[in-house]
Amino acid sequence: MEPTRPLFLAWLALLALLAVTAAAAWVPLGWLNTAIALAVAVLKGLLVALVFMRLRRASWLLRIAALAGLATLALLFVLSGADYATRPSAPAVWQQPATVAPRIGGR
Repeated sequence: MEPTRPLFLAWLALLALLAVTAAAAWVPLGWLNTAIALAVAVLKGLLVALVFMRLRRASWLLRIAALAGLATLALLFVLSGADYATRPSAPAVWQQPATVAPRIGGR
């Protein structure tokens, strides 16, 4: 049977990181809010991967599969950012919506 102490400590750490995220959301820190949220998200992901997914003691094939998932996610972020960065910044011309008279009956 696996000891429950590391799982319990990881759970407490996740709850503490949740509290940090919630506190950072309520305190207006400007660009630092985003940096704190991203750092906490990375820490949460590492904690889940190392403790709950047991990647620290996993076989090399499982580690490669996890890295392939991260590489795919990174590729999706890069491609989405490239799409966003190459779009024109000028918005489309606004047009007045046409008024359509309501049709009553079958005609």
